[in-house]
Amino acid sequence: MAQQFHTAYSGTVSGVGIIAGGPYYCAKNNSFLALNNCMSTYAGAPRAADSVITAKYLEAYALIDPLDNMKSAKVYVLAGAKDKTVLPKVVNTVAQLYDAWGVKAQNLNYVYMDVGHAFPTLSFGNDCSVASEPPFISNCNRDVAGEILSHLIGPLSPKIKANPSRLFKFNQLSFASTLEVTRLSMNTNGFAYIPEGCENPGAAGCPIHVAFHGCRQTTDDIQDAFITQTGYNDWAEANRIVILYPQTIKNALLGNPKGCWDWWGYTTPFYHTKNGLQIKTIAAIVNALYQGKLQLEKSREK
Repeated sequence: MAQQFHTAYSGTVSGVGIIAGGPYYCAKNNSFLALNNCMSTYAGAPRAADSVITAKYLEAYALIDPLDNMKSAKVYVLAGAKDKTVLPKVVNTVAQLYDAWGVKAQNLNYVYMDVGHAFPTLSFGNDCSVASEPPFISNCNRDVAGEILSHLIGPLSPKIKANPSRLFKFNQLSFASTLEVTRLSMNTNGFAYIPEGCENPGAAGCPIHVAFHGCRQTTDDIQDAFITQTGYNDWAEANRIVILYPQTIKNALLGNPKGCWDWWGYTTPFYHTKNGLQIKTIAAIVNALYQGKLQLEKSREK
């Protein structure tokens, strides 16, 4: 999802961190390909060239931002050697794609490490060797949240303990029409960590980082573990960075029983463009947050 959001809005999204994800429009509105081309490779490995062709077509119709923006992007890609859910061969294609789009070598950080299908942290979660188990966060003695933010934003001050009172919730569904909500598969509440003084990030000069959780990492599945234990908030507190945590919800009727973001077309066939229901909703939320107009409440998540 992070890769799709970056591709759609590369004019305003300056960089991306991708952990165990496949290339743009890999699934092609096809759940079989999603499973067998974009996670496993029973139907063959994805090709960066296919993503390039699709993106050029969409660019021509202004359904995504101009691809020239990619040349100045910062990109962090992580593949897990022990990941049996999204194979490293699939993740490799993401790095190839950004290279094809002209991302400078120094701006493309490709990380290959001994981790399963999980977000690696300094001290929280499963053993790093666990292949794929909730909460899909693994203790690998490595601060990947810090690595991502440092690569995307630049040198950071040492992290300090996050302030729980600076975690807020907001109504995500207020950014979609009633008809769209029925197909959105997004939870009512999203969350944001906002350091003091960054309530209006645009005016205060506070960068915004959107942290998309993975499948089965919703608050219904793992409570607030992705929000509070991945390591982002400590860095955000020390460096005046706003972290946005949008949330999906399981919807078996739509074909989303695991609470994934839509990267294969369960919302609409235009899921990967600016017209994608989730993408345009997140973009509207980011815009409101940037302008200090997001209606926030103190989070009661435990």
